[in-house]
Amino acid sequence: MSELPFEKSMSSYYFLIFVPLFIFIFIHLSHKYSILNSFSGDAHQKFATKDNVPLIGGIFILLGLILIFHNFYFNFFILSLIIFSLGIFSDLKIIKSPQIRFFLQILSIFTFIYFNEFLIFDTRIFFLNEILENKYFNYLFVLFCLTIIINGSNFIDGLNTLLIGYYLVVSFFLLETGLIETIGFEAEIFYNWFLLLVFLYLFNFFKKIFMGDGGAYLLGLIYGFFIIKIHQNNLLVSPFFIILILWYPCFELLFSIIRKITFNKSPLKPDNKHFHQILFLYIRKIFKCKTQVANTLSANIINLYNFFIMYWASQKIYDTQYQVILIVFNIIIYIFIYLRIFNRIYNIK
Repeated sequence: MSELPFEKSMSSYYFLIFVPLFIFIFIHLSHKYSILNSFSGDAHQKFATKDNVPLIGGIFILLGLILIFHNFYFNFFILSLIIFSLGIFSDLKIIKSPQIRFFLQILSIFTFIYFNEFLIFDTRIFFLNEILENKYFNYLFVLFCLTIIINGSNFIDGLNTLLIGYYLVVSFFLLETGLIETIGFEAEIFYNWFLLLVFLYLFNFFKKIFMGDGGAYLLGLIYGFFIIKIHQNNLLVSPFFIILILWYPCFELLFSIIRKITFNKSPLKPDNKHFHQILFLYIRKIFKCKTQVANTLSANIINLYNFFIMYWASQKIYDTQYQVILIVFNIIIYIFIYLRIFNRIYNIK
């Protein structure tokens, strides 16, 4: 894949002034002309709000790629535009079928992987490394990783600030460890990207914007791409640290798929029994608080937990055994809490 040197982005000073103003103006126009309004009466929306909040977060993420990363990987930018468009078509109810969206995702991502030879080199698992020496299996493995990250990101976007807050935490530790600079980003560029996410978090926190499928798909793709590029350029870093950075949205999705298959349900059919949703129901029940308070509180509890996990992980990024222990710890805690809360919510003894 050909890479171009990154130019410096506009200064943080301009970001602090103009980005919030631009977002505010766009929100006003979205309300005035009913652009991408959120509420459609779907069952899952009882976890958020019945207010019409514009699903325009992904538009700012896409603009961020254009304005902040002036000389980006051109082929990846095209892929980003396609994946974002699939999300927007979902938000607009133009492509209602999840099967069709998933097929188009796979087709687009595989095309990108194939023509750019976007590969994973080392997993620290001997037999898997041998299999990955086959280029076509490697393509499929990368395809699996990116589709899980993309759809896992959309999956966790059921609580206010959970998605954007999670990627704020990820961004913080990519800056803190210096790993983001190893793939060609100057610190100033990524600081501006970080600022953009902070502004989106605040507008999301106050229910002024939602990410929508377009924003969720795009964030998942961008960070999946970042993480794999970091892996390619830093083979001494444990690949299990790379996994841990994005473990939560991926495991939420995988756990849901396994749960539904176990109970003979379609993995593509939505339900309201995901971890973040039952945590929301539990907090609302225990603290007897309003829906919006329980919603945001649940999201920030999850993100605070992940902040500490990533902090501990960032202390030993080269130690595979240490990273594996943290991943196993996460899985055990996730399943234990899920089962305890699920049984209490649904009165199962």
